[in-house]
Amino acid sequence: MLADHTKFPVTVGLFTLLQQGSSRPALYTLVITGALLSIVPLIALFLGLQRYWRVDLLSGVVKS
Repeated sequence: MLADHTKFPVTVGLFTLLQQGSSRPALYTLVITGALLSIVPLIALFLGLQRYWRVDLLSGVVKS
């Protein structure tokens, strides 16, 4: 698949750091920071697009 390790997704990089963390506990801080930084854009998008998401969900409701 990907031969160059610089093109791996963030999740694969975090997993690699987590595996190396068993021998070097200082890497856990990097893993936690990386996980937080990878989640922040998703939360921002969710909060920004929440009003449109709710409207689309409610438009599919069928009253009987």
